[in-house]
Amino acid sequence: MGARLEMLLVMQWLEDGADEDGEVPLSVAWAAGELGLEPGRSGMLAVMGALGELEDRRLVRVAWPSGTGGSEAHVTLADELRRDARRLFGRS
Repeated sequence: MGARLEMLLVMQWLEDGADEDGEVPLSVAWAAGELGLEPGRSGMLAVMGALGELEDRRLVRVAWPSGTGGSEAHVTLADELRRDARRLFGRS
């Protein structure tokens, strides 16, 4: 699950213009739907768990503007992840 969410975040970041800061706004409910997870609480919890996994692996930093009970996250991709994505998708 973590790898699928990682790819979703990278694709969203690239679509948003691949800014230098690596910031990606994320609707947890939207991500759950995109990943084919069950709607509602269980899908959202799975996405939140995957975000935690990616954060533990230091691939992202996650901020919750409305607290962890909110459904919107601000995700910052790690430098290494951004560099790899640029190289893989031909962006310098």
